[in-house]
Amino acid sequence: MVEEADFKAHGYDVTSEQAKALNDHYHDPKNRWALKEYNARGIGRNPDNYGQVDMYLLVNESGEIENVGYEFNGCPTISFSASIFTEDIKGITLKEAFDMTKSSYDEVEAKDNCEECTTMILVAFLAAYENYHNRQKSVEEEFTLKMIETNLQFTQQTCG
Repeated sequence: MVEEADFKAHGYDVTSEQAKALNDHYHDPKNRWALKEYNARGIGRNPDNYGQVDMYLLVNESGEIENVGYEFNGCPTISFSASIFTEDIKGITLKEAFDMTKSSYDEVEAKDNCEECTTMILVAFLAAYENYHNRQKSVEEEFTLKMIETNLQFTQQTCG
């Protein structure tokens, strides 16, 4: 288990409660499964290293995200980050989750492979958001696929 002092030694200012929560997401990721019942599915893919996040949303009639799940192909950073992200959006409205995601996406500038892994999570949610609205308009599509934009040549995944 990584302790508060370990995080601080690497430049992260976290409390012991935050360190415990981060360890929990790393060792026991939440929502790491494909939902059997969903009404939105988005895929975020990194063309440079074949990483992928599939996100499934179940949005209720009130527009709240009732349930969320994800599957991934790539480094452990994806699972850890997706665990935190999916817990943050569960129970809020799709619009609130979209605004939060769009804001985070606008702030992220992929500089290395790990940030691209995190970006795939955001892109997968944005694809699921688009898929949900397309389905509401009776567009028959199983999922929406979005590719992240990268500046890297093909690379092996080096983070995690």
